[in-house]
Amino acid sequence: MSLADLYLVGAPKAGTTSVASWLGQHPDVFWSTPKEPFYWAADYPRMRAHYGFDTRASYERLYRSPRAAAATVRGDGSTTYLYSRTAIPDILAAQPDARFIVCLRDPLDMLVSYHRTQLVALNEDEPDFGAAWRRSLEGRLPTGTDPLDPKLLDYPSVGRVGAALGRLLEHVDLERLHVVVFDDLVADPEATWGAVTAFVGIPATPRPTFEVRNMSQKMYASKALRRLEHRPPSGLERPVRVLRQWSRTTSLPAVRTIKRRMWRPEPRPVVSGEDAAAVAELLRPDVELLSELVDRDLGHWLRG
Repeated sequence: MSLADLYLVGAPKAGTTSVASWLGQHPDVFWSTPKEPFYWAADYPRMRAHYGFDTRASYERLYRSPRAAAATVRGDGSTTYLYSRTAIPDILAAQPDARFIVCLRDPLDMLVSYHRTQLVALNEDEPDFGAAWRRSLEGRLPTGTDPLDPKLLDYPSVGRVGAALGRLLEHVDLERLHVVVFDDLVADPEATWGAVTAFVGIPATPRPTFEVRNMSQKMYASKALRRLEHRPPSGLERPVRVLRQWSRTTSLPAVRTIKRRMWRPEPRPVVSGEDAAAVAELLRPDVELLSELVDRDLGHWLRG
């Protein structure tokens, strides 16, 4: 049975959805739907169960189609793998030749977008990033919602991408790792695409549309509907999960219209200078570590 052999493991909100979409448009590449099945992150058990990929059989079904079998490359884009203590060793035990892509972004920008994602996912209930950050520093969790995993709301740990990348490099040789810096992805998507395809070993043509995907500029239109769809009562969990997966794969125009109407635009939140400075100061050693690991000066991220 074929499994994924290319893993886009993070960091979250650093361009992974765009890169996965670009690769998924290539005829030689098959990308799982959903982009993030979370299967290999066994230390995030509720995440795996919630999305329906907590067994090997359910995960293998993602790659069972003729399209997946015919592809040269099969991808999995679960960003929890970068932080998981079990995912990378387990992936390599199953796929010793697996290759990995890591996307990097200014940690403040990344965390602000990531915080919005946790609100959308109903893991977070504090709409103000600064307040959520300070609560996380105190080791407290939200009181008005039940996060699928407490680690998802440990914002300082999520922001320490240098430490996470260092752990990945304990298991993965440099020739099997490719790094995409968000600044480059935005400034020169053509060059970014060329470097990614060279690493993956596929032709750079046909080119993707280079559309930017999954920007954190929306919020659910109805919290009650979002809760029913994303956190249904226990008796409805399985049928809702099946319906959710079907809605991801169907091409019916009516389904796309309904899904579009479930969201409303929301502007990017404003972070105070005091909160921005606090994040930069705490994460400064990690950004310095990250600069060393990727051999690139990323210090401008701390001066923004």
